Amino acid sequence: MVQAINFIKDSILSGQPIIQIISYEEKRVESSLKKLAQQILKSNNVYSWDIHNGLNLNGQVIPDTTDPVAALNQTLRIQEPSFFIFRDLPPLMRNSYDIVRKLRECYNQLKNSKRVIFILSPDEYFPQSLKKEVDITTFELPDYEELDALFNRFLESYQKAGVQVDLSAEQRRLFVIAAQGLTQDEAYKTFMKTFQGKNTIDVSLLEKIHEEKKQLILKEVVLEYVPQKYKIEDMGGLDKLKDWLVKRKKAFTKEAREFGLDKPKGVLFMGITGCGKSLASKIVASLWNLPLFRLDMNLVYSGMAGAPEEVFSRALKTMDSVSPAILWIDEIESGISDKHTDSASSRILGYFLTWMQEHTSEIFIAATANRIDMLPAELLRRGRFDQIFFIDLPTHREREDIFTIHLNSRSNDLSHFNIPQLSQITKGWTGSEIEQAIISAMFEAFNANRKMTEDDLFVIFANSVPMSTTMEEQIKRIRSWAHNRAVRASADKEY
Repeated sequence: MVQAINFIKDSILSGQPIIQIISYEEKRVESSLKKLAQQILKSNNVYSWDIHNGLNLNGQVIPDTTDPVAALNQTLRIQEPSFFIFRDLPPLMRNSYDIVRKLRECYNQLKNSKRVIFILSPDEYFPQSLKKEVDITTFELPDYEELDALFNRFLESYQKAGVQVDLSAEQRRLFVIAAQGLTQDEAYKTFMKTFQGKNTIDVSLLEKIHEEKKQLILKEVVLEYVPQKYKIEDMGGLDKLKDWLVKRKKAFTKEAREFGLDKPKGVLFMGITGCGKSLASKIVASLWNLPLFRLDMNLVYSGMAGAPEEVFSRALKTMDSVSPAILWIDEIESGISDKHTDSASSRILGYFLTWMQEHTSEIFIAATANRIDMLPAELLRRGRFDQIFFIDLPTHREREDIFTIHLNSRSNDLSHFNIPQLSQITKGWTGSEIEQAIISAMFEAFNANRKMTEDDLFVIFANSVPMSTTMEEQIKRIRSWAHNRAVRASADKEY
């Protein structure tokens, strides 16, 4: 908000008579403009106009001003320093040159008069013929301090009502961060819906804040909200990757900025299919307590929602509006590549590279790739992603971890299984292949109405051919590419 207010101040002081403010938050903008009128004009003359009520001052309606041209004529008759806030003009200007002409007259007559017309709308449309005369700014969403103040007011009111607040300072920070990207009204409603009827306010309610952001995403069919189901303990091995993620857990905090750290941009997980790249993307979100949204590039190119490049651009703008968040692009090479020959692909690549370089929103990209050789060199250059991790076939110890995680999660007694032996037998297997072997063995046991045993697993092993055998040459090529180009996600080297 500070940036927009400073822009408006500078415009007014330079004599600019017409300013367009792009925002959904009418009340918040009007409240800020009333404070600004007192500071700059030393006046409370802040008129507002909408198509139903016409022009009014402090609730007193001026007759015969519902017509926008009549209302603009009225602004020319008022001689005192004043602000005039027009809410519904942009849609009307599309089909009425009378309004456009009257605004040009207002521009010429109100210059340097301390009478300023503000055109307020979420619609970015403005007539090309007027853009030279008008200053345009976007009113930022509430910043951390505004949301923090709102959140604390909620907590105080609930505490006075006898509700127990069981939140540490760090957990309070997570609630405020989760609300970033919402308008002030959306944040108010979200806190209200989350806390209403609760006897205790604790960190378990954080997911409800993330769920509210899901509502903002529903309008974009190419974006999908992914619920947080996995924790870092659900990922076997990959110690280097885990350490990297843990050290950046507070990367989007105010403290990180004050320390001098830039916001992280993203991470690319490349490697062999079924070894945990998608799981790693999901764990970034749960570890950092941020909502996760998946961008489906197949739907982008499907044409269902419009021209691919327009849909892609709109999706990234939607993500900017819900930050901070994690944007998961699965199999990025299938949608953002220099191997496509059509112009839509090249425009999407160009737009994505520019957005990665220039966007200021707190969006962290978690991208996965199986065929990283298909990705353009400019996407992989240093600075696009903070790190590129190579996720290889699991090592012996990692396979032990994977067996332990999946057997435990399905209520099997670990004492009945020789985990090191199972790990040795499945050398060259991916994590997903191990998981599917356990599921298949459990179906055999379930069908026989008994608990699963190691023998059930041995039968599945004997009838399975791991991908490392069927795709041996491709895996060698992937490993060769990654050797000096990516960081190994695993600390172990014993396969």
